[in-house]
Amino acid sequence: MGDYKKNPMVPKRIAAFASDHGLPEERFYNLICLAFGANRQEFADAEDYLPPTRSQTCWHEYQTVLRAFHKEISPHIDQEMARRVLDTDWLQGLESSPASQK
Repeated sequence: MGDYKKNPMVPKRIAAFASDHGLPEERFYNLICLAFGANRQEFADAEDYLPPTRSQTCWHEYQTVLRAFHKEISPHIDQEMARRVLDTDWLQGLESSPASQK
């Protein structure tokens, strides 16, 4: 991270901006911002990666995603099935069996 602080320029070919997907760097900052917006204390270290102008808007960005999820996705989720999935200890079998030796 020290090198980025000294020289924040990242050269990109113009074709990199023509994709229908966001750049990896954009996705990185979007995820960091959403985590920071969801819980500033838990993800306090994430603020070090964000420019001050971006970290100020992260709470609003998280609230926008949260509202969209509750409006567009949540009504279509089978709540009983979701509860069973969330209550399942998916790693239970792995914890009880010893790791294989090669």
